[in-house]
Amino acid sequence: MKLWKNFKGSYFTTLLRSFIAFTLLLVIAAGLMLGFVITESTNSLTTLPDRDLSEYTSLLTSGQYTRFPIRKLLGPQGYIAVVTQQGEVVFTSNSSVTSFSQETLGCIPIYAYHSYPIVTSFRDEYGMPLTLISRSNWDENNEQPPQTIALLDSARNLVYGTLPVNETQLSEEAYGYLTQTRPAGYSIWKFAFSTEDGESLWLILYEQNMRIEEYSQIDSLWNHTVALFVVLYITIVVIMSFLLFHKVRRPLDILRQGLTSLTENHPTKPIEYHGPREFEEICNTFNQMTERLAQSEEQRQALESGRQKMLADISHDLKTPITVIQGYAKAIHDGVIPPEKTPQYLDIIYQKSIGLTDLINAFYEYSKLEHPDFTIAPSRLDLCEFAREYLALKYTELEVSGFTLDIDIPETPVWCMLDRTCFVRVFENILSNAVKHNPPKTILHFSITTTDTTATILLADNGVGIPPEIANHIFEPFVVGDESRNTKQGSGLGLAISKKIVQAHKGTIRLLAPDDTWHTVFEICLPLA
Repeated sequence: MKLWKNFKGSYFTTLLRSFIAFTLLLVIAAGLMLGFVITESTNSLTTLPDRDLSEYTSLLTSGQYTRFPIRKLLGPQGYIAVVTQQGEVVFTSNSSVTSFSQETLGCIPIYAYHSYPIVTSFRDEYGMPLTLISRSNWDENNEQPPQTIALLDSARNLVYGTLPVNETQLSEEAYGYLTQTRPAGYSIWKFAFSTEDGESLWLILYEQNMRIEEYSQIDSLWNHTVALFVVLYITIVVIMSFLLFHKVRRPLDILRQGLTSLTENHPTKPIEYHGPREFEEICNTFNQMTERLAQSEEQRQALESGRQKMLADISHDLKTPITVIQGYAKAIHDGVIPPEKTPQYLDIIYQKSIGLTDLINAFYEYSKLEHPDFTIAPSRLDLCEFAREYLALKYTELEVSGFTLDIDIPETPVWCMLDRTCFVRVFENILSNAVKHNPPKTILHFSITTTDTTATILLADNGVGIPPEIANHIFEPFVVGDESRNTKQGSGLGLAISKKIVQAHKGTIRLLAPDDTWHTVFEICLPLA
């Protein structure tokens, strides 16, 4: 029932119904014509050895010779004769047949089902013409003695083999019967049977050979059949194409109008079409496409708005240190600052210039990662050893700053494809943020675990945590906390850069929900090498 519902109302069922109707007409017309042609051709081309005469034995035994199907088996001009073993004619359908000599009667080929005489003429090594007489297939179930191969010279003398008569030289008439060349235009056979009285008789069968005109007639009949079939086929194709054209044209016109409106940036209304299910699906797909294009346009506008916001943030983040540098430099230049405070102001200018340099470097690195041509150069590294080396270099700095490291790294190697320089940047950005935004005595946690295909890195701390209002946007550029413009303010690009690098390594990075132990938890997943 479900399968029928799927087919019902579809364009396939429409085509199928039309195709079946026209095909039935074609099959009926062609079948009648082909049946007639095949019947005529079969009756004309089938020779007597291709037929089984055993089914007519009862007619012959009872003497009903007139009921023998002469025309069906032997052709329109064929005829028969019933002859005794001595050659005397008992019955004939052709008055020209009177009697047979023993030599002639003996040379007539014996009928055998699927057995044919083969006559081959050739010349020996001395150029003498020879004739080889054989049979294509011997019927082992035939009670009549098989005719053996005989080789005759041009004078009809036996050269090799045996003849069906006790002669070494055949008469011209006997030779003609043996080689199926006499009487002209016929193939002659003899079939043995016995009467109800037990008398053994021969049925002599004169099969009419097909004439050239009959072959031409059959060939012409087949040619006309093929031509008519081609005409019928072309007619069906034209009709089906016409129906298909009108069935397809309407939904295509609707789609064309929708595409035209889409390319000209005109408002596109959803297409409403009811018809074959396949075209309805195409129209629905078009509606989905236009909806997604509208969503893409909204996303593009949102990205454009985000880009403008990013430029505003860049301008703001650059403007603040530049304003301080300009103000303090002008104050020193104008002599407003007492000489004893000049070193302090110069130190502030220097620190602001360092922050400005770091900010510009972050902008440069982020823009480099955003470029389509950006690539990494990974190599197969032991993630555990790589992490231990990084943390060993970082340990003293963290200890001086008052932070404690909690490390859980396996002793067994964990192999990953890593770009060493880029991935150091990932660790550095996350740990630097933890140090920058948390008070001393905060514990920094670093651990590595593995599954069958993935290595998981956790970087966590038990510090102040990340405000909920920015947690969902933490990896976007220029996202910082509400204390944004304090002295600890960063560029807001560190985590965005880290995400780009991790994704370039075919990995993922995310901020997990805080728990009772760790208030900030970053999870990095990388594929194993």
